[in-house]
Amino acid sequence: MMIQNQKILEVMRYSIFIFLVLLCIYFFDQIVFPIYTRHGQEIIVPDLTNLFYEDARDKLSRMNLKIVEESKKFDMNNVFPIGVIMSQNPPPESKVKKGRRIYVIVSKGEPIIEMPDLTKRSERNAIFLLANKGLQLGEIHYDFTDLYPAGVVIDQSVPPGTEIKPGLMVDIVVSSGRFPDKFIVPNVVNRTLTEAKKIIFEAGLTLGSVSFEVREDLLPETVIVQSLQPNIEVFQADTINLLVSKLPSTNKENLD
Repeated sequence: MMIQNQKILEVMRYSIFIFLVLLCIYFFDQIVFPIYTRHGQEIIVPDLTNLFYEDARDKLSRMNLKIVEESKKFDMNNVFPIGVIMSQNPPPESKVKKGRRIYVIVSKGEPIIEMPDLTKRSERNAIFLLANKGLQLGEIHYDFTDLYPAGVVIDQSVPPGTEIKPGLMVDIVVSSGRFPDKFIVPNVVNRTLTEAKKIIFEAGLTLGSVSFEVREDLLPETVIVQSLQPNIEVFQADTINLLVSKLPSTNKENLD
């Protein structure tokens, strides 16, 4: 009986020993070795922004990392030239394993706009379209034509389809309607200078010199006097000179 108990005890000790060995193997295999293996393989992701894509690719290749072009985007702030990396994921200073993919967004440079066709549109619609495209309205000229009704754009300074940058100034020519039998001087007194210019051009006349006079009783740039009397018949493109109000100069302007 005693011998049998000793055998049982030895079996139990052996079983415990085997269990402890297996437990140690599991511990080292699942915890210690992975930590040790990962140690020394972590790579600090460099800052790739402001690098050309090819340079960033070579740099990552030497570090056993891979680059992936996620997309290309226009740079609205005009900071990054064409082909330069704008952003990356993971971000700089991140710790990654060897072979990790680094996703980047590459600049397409400044946005390019295709000049829209403004002809046959109303003046108001053309101005709205220019603003919607990020373009600026330059000068508005008026001309008589039998082809288009009054108020319709008949020409533009930048041809349709031209690739241009946002903010470009675009002039337009607007139809004044059919060529009149006679040209009558319009009355632009008490009109704003902007309104007066438009009325004079639409009448087929030319704006000449614009001089200013201090008038505290009028809003700035209000027409006080015009050189040609209203309602008289003149030749096409005759010149009208204007006297326009302005505010008194400030002390700072006087010092200047």
